[in-house]
Amino acid sequence: MAFPQDDKAWADTAEFLRARLAPADRLVAPDPFRFAIPRALRFGQLRGDAPARFDWIVVHKGELDRIPRPFLLGVPAETVAVFANEVFVVFAREPAPDLADLAETDHVKAFRAGVEALPAEEITPAAFPGAVTSVRLPSGSVAAPVVRAPRPARPAREAGAPPPRPWLTPGGLPGVARERAFQEELDRLVTDYLGDGAGLSILDIGCGAGRLAPLLGAAAAVTGVDLAADALARARARHASLPAFSFARMDATALGFPDASFDAALMLDLLDTLEDPAAALAEAARVLARGGRLMVTATNKDSLPLRALRRLALPVPPGGVSVQELAGMLRAAGLAPVRMDGILLSLGWAVPGATGPLGPLEEDPEFVEAARLLGRRCGPDQALAICMMARKM
Repeated sequence: MAFPQDDKAWADTAEFLRARLAPADRLVAPDPFRFAIPRALRFGQLRGDAPARFDWIVVHKGELDRIPRPFLLGVPAETVAVFANEVFVVFAREPAPDLADLAETDHVKAFRAGVEALPAEEITPAAFPGAVTSVRLPSGSVAAPVVRAPRPARPAREAGAPPPRPWLTPGGLPGVARERAFQEELDRLVTDYLGDGAGLSILDIGCGAGRLAPLLGAAAAVTGVDLAADALARARARHASLPAFSFARMDATALGFPDASFDAALMLDLLDTLEDPAAALAEAARVLARGGRLMVTATNKDSLPLRALRRLALPVPPGGVSVQELAGMLRAAGLAPVRMDGILLSLGWAVPGATGPLGPLEEDPEFVEAARLLGRRCGPDQALAICMMARKM
C-alpha cells in the first residue's frame, strides 16, 4: 500500500514531519508512513519500547487498537502533542519552543476519549481473521469466495527493516516531487501493460485507498484487497459511484478467491513490505486464469547507486530484490516474466557521498525529469526500482 498523498490529513501530517525531523530523530508511525518517510518504524515492530525512546510518535485516532496498549498509555505521559488534525495526533519527546502543547484541543481530546473507550484488556495487533466483505466476484465465477483459515502469525521485522523505497542515504527523507514522479511512472506502466483494462477482471493486491479508477475505467471488474481498514474505507467512498470496483480486507498470502478468478493482477509497492513475498506471489498466481498477467514492482537491491555504495564500503539500505531474484520467484510461482522496466535513477544516488550536496536538485523539476528518463533508459538492472510483468503458464 502506497502512502495516500491525495488524502489531506495524511499529506499534511507527513509534511509537518518532513519539516521537523532531524537526521538522528527516531519516529514510529502507522505503516504507510514508511512510503513517505523511510526511517519510520511501524508499531508492530515495537519490542517493549517506551514512548520516551522516540523523538516523534504519530497516532492514527481510528487505529488505537493496533498500538501495543502499554506503549499507547505511556504516550501522553512521556511526550507532548504538537500537531493534530481530524485523523492524526503527532507527539514529540522534546518539542521545539515554537511548538505549542495541544493537549486541550478538540483533536487531542478525541484521542484521549478513544483511548478511554478501548476494551479493558490489552490489545495487540491481531492476525487477519480471514473475513471477506464487499467483494464482487468476476463474471463467470462459479464458486463462492473461499475464506481460508489464517496462517500462523509470521515474526515481525526487526527494527531498522528496509523501507519500500530507500530514496536517500539511510536516515534521509524522500522528496514530494520524486515520489510524485514515481507514482506517475507506475501509472504509465500500468497503462502500458494493461491498457485501459477493457473487458478484464483485475485484482489489485495491496490496493490502499485505491487509485486505479482513472486508468482501468474500462475493466469488467476491479477488486482491491488490503489489510488496512481505514484505507479500504476511503477506497469504497472514492469508488461509490463506480460499480465495477469493489474492495475487501484480505491478506496477500491468503486470498479468499477461487482458483483462476482473475485475468490480471497488480502488486504495486507491496512486495518489499511483506514477510513472505514468495507466498504472496504464489497466491497471486493461484487466482490468475491460465495466461493471466501479474504486474509487480519492487526495490532494486542491485541498482547502480547501491552497487557503487557497496564497492566503496559505504552504508547500504538492506532489503529489496535483484532482477534475477524477482524473476526466479515469479517462475517458482508458475509465472513466466515477459516484460521488465526500470523506474527512476536519481542523480544524487549515482555518486556516493554526493546526496547531500546534490540534495537541493533532487526536487528540481529538471532533475526529477532526468531521473525519470534515466530510469526508463537504463532499465531494471540499473534503476532504483523494478517493474515486471509475468504471465501464468
